[in-house]
Amino acid sequence: MKPVDLLRSAADDARLLLAAARSGWERTVPDCPGWDAADLVRHQGGIFAWMAAVVTSGQRVSRRGLAPAPAEAAELPGWYLDSLDQAIDVLGSADPGAETWTFSSTGDLRVGWWQRRLAVEVAIHRFDAQHAAAADSGSWPGPLDGDVAAAGIEEFMTEFLPGLLAQDGVGGLSGTLHLHAMDGPAEWWIDLGAGGRAVREHARADTAVRGTRSELLLFLTNRGSSGALDVLGRQEVLDEWKQLRR
Repeated sequence: MKPVDLLRSAADDARLLLAAARSGWERTVPDCPGWDAADLVRHQGGIFAWMAAVVTSGQRVSRRGLAPAPAEAAELPGWYLDSLDQAIDVLGSADPGAETWTFSSTGDLRVGWWQRRLAVEVAIHRFDAQHAAAADSGSWPGPLDGDVAAAGIEEFMTEFLPGLLAQDGVGGLSGTLHLHAMDGPAEWWIDLGAGGRAVREHARADTAVRGTRSELLLFLTNRGSSGALDVLGRQEVLDEWKQLRR
């Protein structure tokens, strides 16, 4: 996915996140335990400002050194949108191949890493805000953009899964897992018993999970499912997966 498309999707999702959050600032966000909608906006706006500061300097930046989010909910929209515009401007004008600090576990020190991270992060949190807002009606938020979700699945497999599996207290996850997207290219075979070694291939596994790219990323990040996932083989993997939280 081209950087311009990642950033365009990020900007769209960011505005949808804000619209959902401001409809009830004190509404709890089930997918982000301990947060209400205002907390989610403060978090995401702070991430926008932090990403812009990192890419501008090329160096590691402490989030504690940045200006804090407003305490008053009425001031959050303006601050949040200013932070969003700053992030989009900085990441959009930077060369994706330029070197910068990242927290990549694979050693990817390119601006393009942040461009993907921004799009995936805000897509998931847009879902979180809309899911919270829709909880009373029992409806389900719109899907994540398929290409952004595919980028998020790749990021999850290569950057985060090995570390999550290595956490203290994680147990019961074993065997092999096959993820197969039904709406576009995204297919992975994962060996849970080998630290989450993941490869792009179609192969038999102990558990197979099929769905849209959006549904698969929401499953991986423990956001649940609208019921569209098709699971074959060891069903208990879905319950055991809930241990893996970022």
